[in-house]
Amino acid sequence: MQNTSNEELRNAVTLAFGKPQLNNFMLDPEYHNYNHGSFGTTAKYVLAAQQGYVRQQEARPDVWFRSTYKKLMQTTRDKLAKQAGLSSSDNLVLLENASAAVNAIFRSLALNPGDIFIYLSSAYGMVKHTAAWLNVSEGIRILEVAITVPVSSNESFLGPLRAALTALTPEERARVKIATFSHISSVPAFIEPIKELADLVKEICPDALVLVDGAHAIGQIKVDIPALGNNVDYYLSNAHKWLYAPKGSAFLYSATRNIDEVRPQPTVISSENDVFSGTDFQDRFVYTGTKDFTAYISISDALDFGEILEEANGEGSIIAYTNGLAEWASAYLAELWGTSLLSPTQFQAALFNVMLPTSDFDLATQMQSDLLNDHGVYFLSLKDEATGIVYTRLSAQIYLERDDFVKLGELVKDYLAAAKR
Repeated sequence: MQNTSNEELRNAVTLAFGKPQLNNFMLDPEYHNYNHGSFGTTAKYVLAAQQGYVRQQEARPDVWFRSTYKKLMQTTRDKLAKQAGLSSSDNLVLLENASAAVNAIFRSLALNPGDIFIYLSSAYGMVKHTAAWLNVSEGIRILEVAITVPVSSNESFLGPLRAALTALTPEERARVKIATFSHISSVPAFIEPIKELADLVKEICPDALVLVDGAHAIGQIKVDIPALGNNVDYYLSNAHKWLYAPKGSAFLYSATRNIDEVRPQPTVISSENDVFSGTDFQDRFVYTGTKDFTAYISISDALDFGEILEEANGEGSIIAYTNGLAEWASAYLAELWGTSLLSPTQFQAALFNVMLPTSDFDLATQMQSDLLNDHGVYFLSLKDEATGIVYTRLSAQIYLERDDFVKLGELVKDYLAAAKR
């Protein structure tokens, strides 16, 4: 971090959780964000650090691209590996986002027509779309396992997967190439029982690979990749969502047994990497052409920002605050609206799902638009296509308080009451 002293940046950080935290972000005072999970928001502390890196880059371009940024990338990987429970950063690379990571895995696989890709219906759309592209281009088969909401227990996930896998013939089980699960799914948002899902796949299809899409995980829950068990082959997560890092910052972990096969996708061959197996895993990803790598490097400063807050509020306090606020807000809103949650609280973290007090999805969609235009409130109105349930997925954050969810609850209630008149 250069040009602005570390001490100056640290001293500018507001420490108290709740509304005082808005001082640490660039959110419009007239914009009330209940959907942090989609795109996150970057802390001012981190943006200031990133600008310092940009100045270094532009002051001495050759020195930056030939040396400086690579050292900073290594520092970032080391810190991020520790955050993810890893003893070393050797198996971890940085890239733009979860989409880039999924493509790096899926499209690096040696595929044959009839190979099977498995995912749950709760998988993120990008996972489904990438698999669909490979269905057209490579002739793979897709097995989507339907998860019925609301969910009630681990068996809500394990039962349908077990049924789908055991229904396969022995020949088909041998053709299962990869199974993808979400550590925390997007819509609806559920914490999935990753270790149990991975173990089940390997029990029935021992040659299959397991990819964990943790796009929403790091920063929202404690991530410990080794604790997920040896049956997890790949793990990825975004840093821009819950770590307060810049947009375009993520990481990908690969178990050592698969590391030689993974390459940036679409396959990027630059002056410093090639397609041959002798190329080091880190080198394949560290330089994929001239571009701004400062978002990647700034993950280090995002971790520092979190440490500053937790030095003042206690270790683990960010997750404790956001998850605790979500638990209170979900119960409050469900009671106020006379509805239900889409899962027990054990399956939610800072993201949570509450049924809206209407079954009219068109009305709910119009309400989303009107509350933004009239009140500066941004939240999502969603519909589960299989059941027709209309719900909202909300994000608790360190810059929100209970009063914010009280306000949202009343706005929704009043809007729908007026719509009936």
